[in-house]
Amino acid sequence: MKKRLNIFCVLMLLLMATMVVMTFVTGADAFQEGWNKGRDVLPANTWLALLEFFAEMLAIVAALVSFISFIRFILNVNRNEVFVWENVNLLRLTGVGLLIMALIVSADEYFTGTSLIEVYDNYFDILIFCVFNLIVAEAFAVGLKLKEEQDLTI
Repeated sequence: MKKRLNIFCVLMLLLMATMVVMTFVTGADAFQEGWNKGRDVLPANTWLALLEFFAEMLAIVAALVSFISFIRFILNVNRNEVFVWENVNLLRLTGVGLLIMALIVSADEYFTGTSLIEVYDNYFDILIFCVFNLIVAEAFAVGLKLKEEQDLTI
């Protein structure tokens, strides 16, 4: 049973890594185009450009935190620490990190002229994965509360 859980965790990690990498790869062309435009002409609103830069950096940090949290979750599972509160927090952090990244990147894409349908096609799967992680975290939390109540029963 642990072997299957490990296989599924590694598979989920690979899918998550692919999703995060592909999110930034698909935005690389837009970044290159913006870099070239910004190099030639100073933006009319420098503060807006600076705010956009910091928002994108926040998205990168959120993706990295999410990825590291999921790796820590897998390591806990490998140490037979499956139903512990740390895993609930790690799964919540994974979900919230990816949610922040998806919302920032999709908002940036939408406000730079990408159609809503393209934003949906590019980022909706990430949002589904975020919600799935949050649901699993809450299922773990409910299970842990039930376990604690059972341990207190005489």
